[in-house]
Amino acid sequence: MQRIMDYTKLEKLVGKNMKPSRLEHSIGVAETSAMLLEKAGLDPESGRICGIYHDYFRYIAPDAAVSEVNKHSIPTVPEEMESPVLLHAPIAAFHMREIVGPVPDSYLKAVRWHTLGSKDMGMLGAAVYIADYAEPGRKHLDDGERRKIFSMPSFEAMVSYILEMQYEYFRTTDKTSAGITDELYAYLKEGGRFEN
Repeated sequence: MQRIMDYTKLEKLVGKNMKPSRLEHSIGVAETSAMLLEKAGLDPESGRICGIYHDYFRYIAPDAAVSEVNKHSIPTVPEEMESPVLLHAPIAAFHMREIVGPVPDSYLKAVRWHTLGSKDMGMLGAAVYIADYAEPGRKHLDDGERRKIFSMPSFEAMVSYILEMQYEYFRTTDKTSAGITDELYAYLKEGGRFEN
């Protein structure tokens, strides 16, 4: 019976596919996801696996990413096709079971939505999303801001705060948020909760 690849083996595999700085980030996401999940009384190992794997396809060329999506009819949102660097998330989710093993659907959702977020990403997805934004190697946050995020009472509060920070950043640039991200923010503001 096939098993999910263990973390150490997966970290080695992932490391062959990315720059050292990206591997360092992925390790940070793995450790931070695990910490957040453990604090919430959930399975930390799921965060380690999704965190180390989430950027596995980060360096796929834009043309190759579009080809891969079209070849396998991988569902995407419009903003991902407009900015193909974002396609690494749906592509990684699509290939996760063949690379990592028979992971639950919650793992696929977590990897799928780690860039844009979704109200359907679940608790595991929220942990990976938060960790991707706030792991210790991320230089756009100082330690005080990071501590503030991690001290919030729920994943919903943390994600809402991160989205507000991103919206503030977008206001100072010519960037706009994705529709699915706006839908997530509205869902949380109305009291929506992530499913476990």
